[in-house]
Amino acid sequence: MREIGALLRSAWLAECSYRLNMALSILSLAFILVPLYFVGHALQPLMGSSIASQSREYFAFALLGALALSLVSSSVGALPGALSAALGRGTFESYLTTAASPTRLFVGLSAYGILWGLLRAAVLLAAGIALGVRIAWINLPVIVLVVALILVAHASIGLVGGSLLLRFRTTGPLLTGAVAASALLGGVYYPTTVIPSWLQHLAELMPLTYGLRALRRSALLGEPLQHVAGDLMILAGISIVLVSAGALALGAALRQARRTGTLAQP
Repeated sequence: MREIGALLRSAWLAECSYRLNMALSILSLAFILVPLYFVGHALQPLMGSSIASQSREYFAFALLGALALSLVSSSVGALPGALSAALGRGTFESYLTTAASPTRLFVGLSAYGILWGLLRAAVLLAAGIALGVRIAWINLPVIVLVVALILVAHASIGLVGGSLLLRFRTTGPLLTGAVAASALLGGVYYPTTVIPSWLQHLAELMPLTYGLRALRRSALLGEPLQHVAGDLMILAGISIVLVSAGALALGAALRQARRTGTLAQP
């Protein structure tokens, strides 16, 4: 844990030198929240019946969708972003010479991006609550579990992105494609039941579909754990598969980079 804490502190100190960027990152949430508030209330009469199984109000429905998509973006890009910076500075190879295991190293590199994403999500949620969104706080343990599974499932895509960086020095369209697919098929701004049937089959492959549905039902409708257990079990299964695949890909890429001596190359 000390190694993870040290990497987290290092990332924090580096970001603190760009305080304006940090402030703008928080202030930019207004560009998400304000349109959602007005559009949400305008569309309430049209969307009320479609979202009834997940929320009573469309503004709350869309707010949690935007919040979850923000978490997806943060968790997918956390490791590739930190790894790209370390490779560019030439510090990644020196990290590997320390006593930290590769697992702790990669977790430490990802930690700041994920925690910053959680902070932005918390600010967005607090602002939504101030505007009238009601959260079933009695289900807080379930809500935390759902958020954790969403982060794990999508951070595993970041593991694959990290492996591509080690091997090819680029992630290609993977990260952008993952976030875009989640936005389109994950039920962020509309329930997946209203999209064409052939797209619904694709939506069933997206971890966000299950995580977001469970999050809304537990946080907005106050449904207990047993009512969302099915979605959570599927999300947990997807997470296990994705984490296993991502870890294997990252381990293979690291071994290949060590054999070819490309770790020091920016």
